[in-house]
Amino acid sequence: MAKPVFEARNGENVFAERVTADCWKSPKQVGSRQISGKTYLTDQRVVFLASGLIGTASASWEIEMKDIASVKPCMTPPFFPFGVLITMKDGSKYKLAYISRKKYIDWISQHIS
Repeated sequence: MAKPVFEARNGENVFAERVTADCWKSPKQVGSRQISGKTYLTDQRVVFLASGLIGTASASWEIEMKDIASVKPCMTPPFFPFGVLITMKDGSKYKLAYISRKKYIDWISQHIS
């Protein structure tokens, strides 16, 4: 399987691209473990592309802004204030970690419907 790549959709406004982030939780992950990668934030979706050589396709994901119920700051292991918890309307959760999380939380908050 080919390594996933980000491609903007027609008319999609990209806010941030290739932002270093760690994914600590997604519906596909069992338990809480750190997966390094890059995120892309647009006015339509949040995309996480895992980095590495093996298994990046299965650890990568994208979610639509319209499906996000809430976004809030949280802690990441062991007790670092870098986390961004995204809760979907169906109850599933995604946890990302950014060094400067405030601007990403603000962007997502402004674009969820």
